[in-house]
Amino acid sequence: MIKVFVCANSTVELAGLEALVQSAPSLELVGSSLGRAGLSQQLADAQADVLLERSVLDGLEDSRLPDLDPQDVARVVLVAEPEFTTALAAMQATDPALRGVLPAWASAREIEIAIEAAAAGLLVLHPDVVEHLATTSGAPSRASSAAPGQQLSPRESEILNLLAAGLGNKEIAWRLKISDHTVKFHVTSIFNKLNASSRAEAVAIGVRRGLIIL
Repeated sequence: MIKVFVCANSTVELAGLEALVQSAPSLELVGSSLGRAGLSQQLADAQADVLLERSVLDGLEDSRLPDLDPQDVARVVLVAEPEFTTALAAMQATDPALRGVLPAWASAREIEIAIEAAAAGLLVLHPDVVEHLATTSGAPSRASSAAPGQQLSPRESEILNLLAAGLGNKEIAWRLKISDHTVKFHVTSIFNKLNASSRAEAVAIGVRRGLIIL
């Protein structure tokens, strides 16, 4: 069993993480904390293997627990999209204990797998985090004909084509092996980038711009 300690800044998020860990057969919940006050000592007392944290990172230094020994406990963080870059930079440069970065909308199974991998000493990056970083760093995208500054990510382009094929959210989630919530997030992003108010309009715009493979 992997001993997991959870931390979040709201009671709702904390309860969600606690329930997630308690429902996973390979994980054992050994403690929880609302906020970071005294967190390092709580982790030591609980003898946790992994810290699962719903984080809000204002900067690289804000991501660290200075007296946390990375050999004692690994960290897996759930962050919002604007914090993906900061979290990855922390993993690479300033925080050796940080071994997993997942979006806040990651599924329970994805989180469980990330915890297991982090406990084994592996580094974990969710595909949505990788795609976001590739897009923001200027990596080429199949959606290069979208409006300047509003390019679709490779995943968004893939989902747009599945929308054009008539698939619903659940079918897309099953096809791409991602959660329904992740599909909804990408669909919303597609609407925003294409300035569309419906799936039909998004598909029509995608056809005009050459984003959909017919």
